[in-house]
Amino acid sequence: MIRRTLAALLSSAALLAAVPAGAQEILSFGTANPDQHPLVTRILTPWVEAINAEDPSVLQIELRNGPMIVNHANFFDRLQDDVVQIVWGITAFDPGRFPRSLVTTLPFMVQNSEQGAVAACLMHERGMLDGEMSEIVPLAFVQFPQASLHFQNHPATSMEDMAGMKVMTGSPVVAGLVQAYGGTPLSINVPEMYQALQRGTAEGLVMNFTAFPGFRLHEVTTDHLIAPLGGALGMVFMMRDRYEALPEAAQAILDRHSGCEVARELGVEVDAWEADALGFVQANGERRFHTLSEEQIAELVARVGAPIEAAYVERTPGGAEVLEAYRQALGDASGE
Repeated sequence: MIRRTLAALLSSAALLAAVPAGAQEILSFGTANPDQHPLVTRILTPWVEAINAEDPSVLQIELRNGPMIVNHANFFDRLQDDVVQIVWGITAFDPGRFPRSLVTTLPFMVQNSEQGAVAACLMHERGMLDGEMSEIVPLAFVQFPQASLHFQNHPATSMEDMAGMKVMTGSPVVAGLVQAYGGTPLSINVPEMYQALQRGTAEGLVMNFTAFPGFRLHEVTTDHLIAPLGGALGMVFMMRDRYEALPEAAQAILDRHSGCEVARELGVEVDAWEADALGFVQANGERRFHTLSEEQIAELVARVGAPIEAAYVERTPGGAEVLEAYRQALGDASGE
């Protein structure tokens, strides 16, 4: 018995000695979205596949899709607890943790996802988001396009149609806009929006079209007002201490698939996704579309633009400086 135990220990020691110092790093990536969701198929999976193709002996990322491990509310906690090592999250779903980044949700500012994603990356590179991102390493920025207004069996021809209606929003910024037009804002995460509309808990929502196919929102909406009512910022990120514990070769692979050019590429794909999703909604069911005219948008900006910006500045540490820096980043991102 003693001989067998000694032999087993020696064998184990030999195996450990045979493992190279630069052994493969395997990182779990929690996305909170189903396998078939367009965010997974169009954005996150190609990004992961490009990384995994670099040097499998150094680094591999394993996607963990679905809400069982990580969901849209607990993504930061799961990352912090090392349940996963990389996570996807939308900053507006954790506004207390990411107050500065809510500048990306302001209406009227972002022209498209490409511009917005690059601007968010530039804000990070320039240190304007350091106060809330010192513990993390953002690997990819994904800006969602400007949201529109949608109702179920209720007209959506002007902003005034929100009066007296319960409208779901994705951020406190948009909630203020809903209130300005007499609506009651509801803070409900995207996966719960379908049931809220189905049950009558809510009567409308402010959301971009990318969410419609994946969450079947076209089944519970009939009227759509296309308007620039604010976007949302998503990030792929790690805890900083976990990133810094990686071998330099693994860090280098991640770095090659991060940064503002990657953000631009992802933004281009999100813009294509938004166009495809709009076409999908238009082709499914009887529905009515209206688009705010330039005059209506000018009136909207004149009525709520300054108060919304003032509210952001008031509740955000260094808000005035962040807002001005974001204007500059948007201009730089679009070459202006």
